[in-house]
Amino acid sequence: MRNDALLTQDELDFIQSMHDSLAEGADVSAGLLVNGGSRLQDLLTRLVAQEHVTIQAQYENQQLSFPLRLVEDEFHAQHIKLGAPTIYEDGPMVRPWRMALADALPLQDREGKPSALWVVEISVNGVVLQVRDGAQAPEVFSLWLAPVGYSPIALRGSLERQIANGLMAYRLIPHDPQETERLRHYILEQHRLAHPQLHT
Repeated sequence: MRNDALLTQDELDFIQSMHDSLAEGADVSAGLLVNGGSRLQDLLTRLVAQEHVTIQAQYENQQLSFPLRLVEDEFHAQHIKLGAPTIYEDGPMVRPWRMALADALPLQDREGKPSALWVVEISVNGVVLQVRDGAQAPEVFSLWLAPVGYSPIALRGSLERQIANGLMAYRLIPHDPQETERLRHYILEQHRLAHPQLHT
């Protein structure tokens, strides 16, 4: 490991084991074991129940933010689970990592028919769409992203601005936590393909 590495080998191994469990189709929200006694576990459980708590990791010019959430098992015991991360990229300002699609992908309606809105880039909180077929860019949309090999992911967006030549930036409106989590998983998988050095 390089002397100037931002993460220790243990931290890299931890992130790798989480990504391996994602690739194997395991539950992403694997339980989090906290060493340090019941008082520390109780404190962390109370914080997660009342606040938005995350675990942060940084690698080169990217940051990964893993959300913690409280879930109840079939015996009504509460456990802290780790969710799929939001990936940020450093630059003049920190922003969610945007995945540029090699080929634009049409958003679909409820029946699975392609719309005039085609995804060019996507992040967990925004999307750049190309408006085709002479259509007008809607102020708000509610459609499905259906990448090959994935179940359709419901997206809702609100127009932010025109970028250039039919490209429009939309802010994604959170509407269903499960759909947001599915989008995070999809983006994480695409990040793994785009940055294999981080995931090996």
